[in-house]
Amino acid sequence: MKLQSKKKVIVKNKVFGGSKMLICLPLISKNKEMLIKDAKEICLLAPDIIEWRVDFFETIHDINNIKDALIELSKSIDNIPLIFTLRHSDEGGCIYLTQDKRIEIIEKSINTGCVDLLDIEIANDMEFLNKIKNIIKRNDIKLILSYHNFKQTPSEEFMLNKIIEGEKIGADISKIAVMPKDYGDVLKLLNATYKARNIVDIPLITIAMGKTGAITRMIGGLFGSDMTFAVGKESSAAGQMPISDIKMVLNILSNSRTASNNRQRKEDLDE
Repeated sequence: MKLQSKKKVIVKNKVFGGSKMLICLPLISKNKEMLIKDAKEICLLAPDIIEWRVDFFETIHDINNIKDALIELSKSIDNIPLIFTLRHSDEGGCIYLTQDKRIEIIEKSINTGCVDLLDIEIANDMEFLNKIKNIIKRNDIKLILSYHNFKQTPSEEFMLNKIIEGEKIGADISKIAVMPKDYGDVLKLLNATYKARNIVDIPLITIAMGKTGAITRMIGGLFGSDMTFAVGKESSAAGQMPISDIKMVLNILSNSRTASNNRQRKEDLDE
């Protein structure tokens, strides 16, 4: 049975922290025409969530173009919740932007009313994060505070504290993504997730990246992770798997649990 969070985050009928691990497909399109085309294609794969990685956009300095693209994207994906991510260059973002420029793009994009969740790095200073929180509050959208480490897997204690820090700062969802060197690192990530699930109340997203960490994208929900990333059109991070494979594994796990529960009920009745 998937571990559930005490607090649920519900966005357009999708439940973060519930009985199902949600599947998110990223969009890393370089221009508006590609963005809309790619969005229509991945919608056919029926993801639970879509993430737009805006830092891949070639005309990122043209805020009006971003806003126009966002409005069209929102129409194309209809009722699928949208995560807006303008990733910092220090944590995998494709372009360097000043913090003032990031705030400007984020605020004007959110003001369109087309964003459901914003993913922002917990490593930003508190002045920046407080500005983000004010924008979030004014627009009544959900905040994902995230930590990324593309070089290694920190200690279990460090990862656990990062998840806790996200909740303390005001995240609706706390996220960590790390790079394992071996399966011992994968176990550290899963154990930190399991411990966090029993400490924090909010939903979690935890991922071990790369081929070694791919298993966490399939079974993370059993330890308390509430969303995984898959490949629809193109991958936005190392280790992402095709959505069809993720769905197949999640269905197997779900059916296995159902069969086990049915057997247990039968045994109880027989007694």
